[in-house]
Amino acid sequence: MTLNESELAPIYQLFQHQTPELGVLLKNPLFNKDVWYTIEDLGLKVDEHHKVLTLDFSGILQDWLKLLVKLYILVRSQQKLSAMYIRNDILYLRKFSEFLNQQSVYSPSQIDNQVFEEFDYYLNSSGVSPRTIALNYVTLNNFFNLCRQEGWIDIDTYWFDGKRKGITYPNNDEIDYIPEEVWNQLDQNLHYLPEPIQRMVLIIRVLGLRIGEILNLPLDCLRKRGEQWRIRLLTEKYKTEDELPIPVELVVVIKEQQSYIREHFGSSYNNLFGSNDGGNTGEYRPAPRVMKCDAFNRWLNKLAKSHNICDKDGNIWTFKSHQFRKTVGTVMTNAGVRDLIIQKYLRHRSPDMQNFYKRLLKEVLGDEYEELMKEKKYVDNTGKVVATHKPNNSVTELLRRKMYQITTQYGECHRPSLKDPCPTVNACWRCKDWQTSTDDLCYLKEDLKRVESELEIAVELGMIRQQQGLSDDRDSLIVRIKGLEENHD
Repeated sequence: MTLNESELAPIYQLFQHQTPELGVLLKNPLFNKDVWYTIEDLGLKVDEHHKVLTLDFSGILQDWLKLLVKLYILVRSQQKLSAMYIRNDILYLRKFSEFLNQQSVYSPSQIDNQVFEEFDYYLNSSGVSPRTIALNYVTLNNFFNLCRQEGWIDIDTYWFDGKRKGITYPNNDEIDYIPEEVWNQLDQNLHYLPEPIQRMVLIIRVLGLRIGEILNLPLDCLRKRGEQWRIRLLTEKYKTEDELPIPVELVVVIKEQQSYIREHFGSSYNNLFGSNDGGNTGEYRPAPRVMKCDAFNRWLNKLAKSHNICDKDGNIWTFKSHQFRKTVGTVMTNAGVRDLIIQKYLRHRSPDMQNFYKRLLKEVLGDEYEELMKEKKYVDNTGKVVATHKPNNSVTELLRRKMYQITTQYGECHRPSLKDPCPTVNACWRCKDWQTSTDDLCYLKEDLKRVESELEIAVELGMIRQQQGLSDDRDSLIVRIKGLEENHD
């Protein structure tokens, strides 16, 4: 069913120019429905991890605005934007509709700068983030600009100039990265998550992938270029194939997940990660389909609540997948990596630029670069050299260290990430998985002096139990120091 001429007549009166093109648009049968199908009706691309299958206009309360929004979405859909992007347009325009209804604004002729000022107050007093407010303004600006360009209605959009800054510059009071205390708690409780989710966390926290990129990683995502391992992915924002250098420790995690998928689905499923058929029971039953992005957040936030993962103020932390990406950027910034390198590494880059980044990094860090790239020997709690590591890539060395940075003030915890909880909490000196290098010698010697001083006090006071513990700590430190000094180049 389409609108007939008598039904079109009053609608035409809303528009500044009644063009033939407008008449063709208005005869589209979709205008008789408030729910449109993204694929069947509009032919939009739907990402599996978002699953936006319908667009709902019923929340737009004014008939004239609903009609304009439908026209706007019909034109926008011809640009082949993503279904999620277009759905967000509708959500922001619905928010504006709710405001107009509250303010008793009944026609487009009543909309002026004063209305926009009041809408600004309405959004800011509703508790939404500066980024969300800025996105509301971007949508309204695009919407009214298109309406004016097409000759439907003429509303000045000058008020919106400069209102996009909230997208680029978020409120500095908001924490967009995962703080160290939360990061440490996540690591301590990681083993409570299902193994595929654990591996997903390990990958996203090292590489800073967008959530859609990790959820859609192909099963055959590993590549080896000479001695350098890389991961192949489809960049979510630009839909282009790319490769990122990765540390060898992450290769082990990815190979474990590949084996997991092949064990459960054979050759019938070609993604590295799947979904869950366990429902709300808390049980994880692997399913051969792409997980939705909000499901990943739910797993982490359920873990945060059940194991009391809090920020420094004692508030339960709310995880969002994009925080991992912001954290990787923060870590690289704090390590002295130039913004250009970070920008490129986070997928504003081409694979053949790696040598250029390496040269830039060397210019930035100078002597610190040489320190970063030097060979290291590691000893365990027996003083025996258990590992020798010579970095061959500056960026992947930073990422490798990120995998071990949630340990102690110095040294590296090489305990496998998917094992049970740490058996020697706060007793790293005695743990075989805690490895120290020659870089840690000065710290070990300082600790040895402190322990020996405390041991003397314990002896003087006759504190038998404390003497035993301090003696064990002293012996552990002496063994490590001796092993490092014997292998110091």
